[in-house]
Amino acid sequence: MEKGKIKKLINNENVLIGIVIVLVLLIVLLSLKPDLINSLKGDGKYSLEVIKIEGCSECFDLSSISANLEELNNVKIKEEKTLEYNSEEARKLIDKYKIQRIPALIVSSGSIDKVKLDENFFRKEKNVAIFDKPVPYLELSSGQVKGIVNLKEVYDSSCKDCTSLSDIKTQLERIQFKVSNYEMVDSKSDEGKNLISENNITYLPTLLVSKEIEEYWWIFPQIQKSFSEYDSYYRFSEPFFPYKEISTGLIKGKVTITYITNKSCTDCYNVTLLKDLFAGAGIYISGEKYVDSNTAEGKSLLIKYNITVIPTVILSKEISDYETIKDVLDKVGTFENNEYVFRNLDVLKVKYQKIGG
Repeated sequence: MEKGKIKKLINNENVLIGIVIVLVLLIVLLSLKPDLINSLKGDGKYSLEVIKIEGCSECFDLSSISANLEELNNVKIKEEKTLEYNSEEARKLIDKYKIQRIPALIVSSGSIDKVKLDENFFRKEKNVAIFDKPVPYLELSSGQVKGIVNLKEVYDSSCKDCTSLSDIKTQLERIQFKVSNYEMVDSKSDEGKNLISENNITYLPTLLVSKEIEEYWWIFPQIQKSFSEYDSYYRFSEPFFPYKEISTGLIKGKVTITYITNKSCTDCYNVTLLKDLFAGAGIYISGEKYVDSNTAEGKSLLIKYNITVIPTVILSKEISDYETIKDVLDKVGTFENNEYVFRNLDVLKVKYQKIGG
């Protein structure tokens, strides 16, 4: 129950503004397949013929569309067949419909105009609808496969506290984002030094994304502002915590959380759930400390930070490293000498105790 209230607070106060950029990628990419499928919704039951033009094992998987047409879109597939793009029948269709990349999907029906197709994905010609904007794809004019992304993580091998970015590859692949290579490059190597110089890298680790990401036309315009562009790569404009600042050698973003409680308040909310809130906002919690308000240390903290309601938390001065979410944090607490005190307990709608009350 308390955890649900914590989640509500996250939503209401927009704490997730500070979450790492990769989650934005995941949200938008996850929306691709539903949009493609739902765009085929019709007013009634229509008979369709489906032709898939294939021949590229590394390319976009058309089955995510065709396999769900009949089940989700109130249509009946009368016939479905698959052609290799270099077959004679496929070549005729490619020429006829001016298809420039494969795989491609051709949907034909005498009632095609009554089937609601999203023209961002499909184009129509008479009684035919064509999806030929896949990514990754085989460009027929050049024979090249495009839209397969390479990632390079430039890291500091001496920084044991720095985060690892390798999970991003797995997350992207899980949602059909094609990644052919994830390379780890030590910042002390010649290649690492060159990448740091060429891409104006000021912190480690840093993730570089090849420019094949531009091929993802449905998402790239939306996320482009999250990247800085260089000659061969894009890199995320914001760091992933904790990271090492190259100019100073300092490790940024390792935050310690101090829970201030009163053991006599047995029905007060579980303040440790606030850790989930801050972690969900992208804050790295490196350590935890528990202090009872009735101890000498607890009383000292209450006075030092003018704390009037408990249980609550204090975040160490490293919270100031998270500049992008400072405005959000200001809504539910205050910064005191670069440390942070959570004060607005009313937004949690839970039981708490007023000091002296």
